[in-house]
This record gives sequence, structure tokens and C-alpha cells, in this order.
Amino acid sequence: MSSKKRIILITYVVLAVIVLIIGINTLFDPLGLFESLRARRSPPMVTIPILTYHHFIEGGEPSMTISAGMFERQIKALSDAGYTAISFDELSDYVFKGKRLPERPVIITIDDGYLSAYDTAFPILQKYDMKATIFIIGVSHGRSVYRNTNHPITPRFNDAQMIEMVSSGVMSIQSHSYDMHQHEPFETGPYRRGVLRRTDESEAEYIEAFNADFERAAAQIEAMLGARPFVFSYPYGLSNELTDGLLKDMGVEVTLTIKEGVNIVTRDAPESLYSLKRFNVPGDRTPEELLRMLE
Repeated sequence: MSSKKRIILITYVVLAVIVLIIGINTLFDPLGLFESLRARRSPPMVTIPILTYHHFIEGGEPSMTISAGMFERQIKALSDAGYTAISFDELSDYVFKGKRLPERPVIITIDDGYLSAYDTAFPILQKYDMKATIFIIGVSHGRSVYRNTNHPITPRFNDAQMIEMVSSGVMSIQSHSYDMHQHEPFETGPYRRGVLRRTDESEAEYIEAFNADFERAAAQIEAMLGARPFVFSYPYGLSNELTDGLLKDMGVEVTLTIKEGVNIVTRDAPESLYSLKRFNVPGDRTPEELLRMLE
């Protein structure tokens, strides 16, 4: 056999082996062997910026509201800069399973469950193929008054609207507590500041109240969506030395504060998912300023 023929034969053999490997990888990998190899090649740690929004209206207080126009400009800027908005499921899969994340991941969060998240933010995120996670306050979900009082509150989206958003794959729903996001001026009884312990509670009473509140919120979300929440956004960003541990014992994998900064999340290190930092995005922050903040 001539040298030329040998080279051609070797080339064909190499190509055949490559095709065989690809075929086995994609079609015949019942034990997940190739997935395990891919997982081991994922970076040992990633930088994750998390953005926080609340209410989407014109002319509100900039620290808590943003207009539809500015929100769209910011989301477009993120998309144009190569950022991919990921879900907390994807972040969890990176930590626990080693699955790869996109090159420039960002997480978009929306606190409180206002109706404007459905009316305004949802279609904009759909337009740019961006995901977000909404943290609902259980006692306020679907309501426009504070608990069973006559105090008006900013209206929240309802069950049907929530299911529509989740079914689209754009939005996820997680917990912002059931009734630990209290507004002191509307309270008539003992007031709790976020999830913090009240002065009239023993530690045992506090732990019982905290656990009961989360379990009530978790049961509510699971009844509506068929999945138990595994991410918790601390009301007002407040926590203490007990709360992360209590939530972990109840199956929560991720907790969020309002401290500003980027997060270093480490593969195979679940503890790196607790007390994550977030950037609150003011309504008057330009897209250029937002990108500089992330970089």
C-alpha cells in the first residue's frame, strides 16, 4: 500500500472514531460517563452578579421602582454585552452536578411579587430571552390590601398570571417568607422586623415561628406550582446567625441578602450558595452604569 493510501486510510479511521465517540456520547450514555467528564471540565468557581428589582412603574421612587423604558434599555444592554440570565436551578446544577454555565452569567431577581412584574417585566424579559426569579410574600400573594385589613398595598399578581409566567420558562417563583415581610405602620400587634427574633420571644419560640412561616410559604408555592421552593430572599435583607442553618435544614439551597457585590460560587461547595450578595438596580441607573457596575 502506498504512503498516500495509508494516510487516507488513517484519516478515515480517525474520523470514524470521532463520529463513534460523538454518537455514543449523545445517544448511548446510560451511565452518564461522558456527562461526568464534561462536569469535571467545568470551572472550579464562577463569578455570579445578581440584580434586584421590585416595582416597574413610571415616576416612582428610584431606589425601588423602574420605568418600563429604562428596564428594557438595561436588559437590552445586558443581552448586547453577552450576558446570559440564568435560573437558580442552573446555578444549583453547577454547584451540585458540575454542569457548565454560560460565559457571562447573571441572575435577575424581582422581590415582592407585584403585578407590574407580570404586566411590564415579563414581556420585556421574554423579548430578550432573559430569565428572572420572583420572590413572593405568601400572605400578600394575589392581594391588594394588607392581610385582612383595609390598608391598600401595591397589587400583586394572581395564581393564573404566576402560572403563565412560570410555564413560559422565563420566570421562576421562590420564597420571600409567608408573613415575615411586615410593614410596621400597618401592624396592630407585635411587629417582627424581617425574619429577626422579637424581644418577647425565647430562642425556642423564635425557631418554631421561623420554621412554621417558611413551611407555610413552601406549602403554598408547592400547592400552586408542584415544586417546593429552594431559594429564600431575606425580607429587608435581614438575617442572623441561625437563619441560614434553619433554612438549610428545611431544604433551602440558596439564600439572598441585600449586601452589594458579586459572588464567587464554587463547584462542589454548597456553602458558597448561602447569604449571596445582590445589586439593587435603581430606576435612574443608565445601562452604561449598570454594565460598569457588573464589571
